[in-house]
Amino acid sequence: MIIVGIDVASEKHDYFMLHQETGTVFSTSSVTIRNDEEGYKKLHKDIQSFCGATGDSNVHIGLESTGIYHTNIIAFLLSQDYKVMMINPILTNMTRKASRVHSPKNDNLDAQTICKYMIDHSDEFSPYTPSLYHKTALKSLSRKRFFISRELRKAKLAVNNLVQLIFPEFKSLFTNIYGVSAIAILKEYGSPKRIAKAHERKISSLLHGRCKCSASQIIETAKRSVGLKDDFYSFELIDAIEEMEHIQKRIDAYNAQIKMFVDEICPNLLSIPGIGYTNAGLIAGEIGDIDRFHSAESLIAFSGIDPIVHESGKFKAKHLIPSKRGSKYLRNALFQVARIIWQHDPVFAEYYSKKQAEGKHYYVILGHIQKKVARVIYSVLKNNSVYQVRRV
Repeated sequence: MIIVGIDVASEKHDYFMLHQETGTVFSTSSVTIRNDEEGYKKLHKDIQSFCGATGDSNVHIGLESTGIYHTNIIAFLLSQDYKVMMINPILTNMTRKASRVHSPKNDNLDAQTICKYMIDHSDEFSPYTPSLYHKTALKSLSRKRFFISRELRKAKLAVNNLVQLIFPEFKSLFTNIYGVSAIAILKEYGSPKRIAKAHERKISSLLHGRCKCSASQIIETAKRSVGLKDDFYSFELIDAIEEMEHIQKRIDAYNAQIKMFVDEICPNLLSIPGIGYTNAGLIAGEIGDIDRFHSAESLIAFSGIDPIVHESGKFKAKHLIPSKRGSKYLRNALFQVARIIWQHDPVFAEYYSKKQAEGKHYYVILGHIQKKVARVIYSVLKNNSVYQVRRV
């Protein structure tokens, strides 16, 4: 078998090739190519040349998962029908440190380290597949939505602050100032001064049937408002509302894309209480191929919710904290699910009550539930099964 280790970067890649059985190497040091078509063609030509020289056409290629820099070269290698595996950089770094006391790091040695890792873990080789491509797409979409949702929270806060300055009494009229009716009125008028002069019929046309306040109440409240009268605040409020609506449209577009991928590759996740399309997209995208996790505990470790054990001699730490290694996005999704699932699943509800009776803090209990949720997710994905809510 021919082992190819590729150290990827933004403008160039370094690769090292060797024949596993004989130890024959293509070159004594790593070969550098540019991140362009000519570089890719040279890599392919060299691999084919080495296959001919060794008489072995079985090629395993490994490269580190490094942001976006590996995406293009993986697409090229897959188009040439190569078997490619993405490797967690933490694992190759551990291999590099274990190989020598003083472990230098450079692109030449990194490619060789990847080869060594693949040889030492040959039984763990898991090639990149089209289904992984879809999960990579889901990962990208879900992460982008994650950041856009943060922008939405900031935009809503800006609207809230401006309403507090311009029309503080407005909040008492609506249960949700970001609702359709409240936003329509704020966007139409922008200030209590203009609302006070508005026709009652016009205000009524902007209110839906579930509003607890009437048009006359809104107008009377606007007349007595102690809000600031400066026109530039009204301009800023309308601008902030338009920005908020624009961000919401972006989120809606991402939601549609995420739903399409979830329905195609991981619909079973939706059977777990607390998991909707947003969390399902984050979870499936971050996990990728479930077969790369040999147990539920390894998935827990990947999400960073496993405890850091601190022991030395007779000392044993009483309070353990999560390692917070691995994917923070997966960790966030598990936390959101943990907050909800115990309220809708009898088994989790019983577990929550048990921990509460032991005097555990709310967030400590959620930490335990996160691990149980991770085990359920592992089982659902590993067995391609639907989660069944059990009655206690």
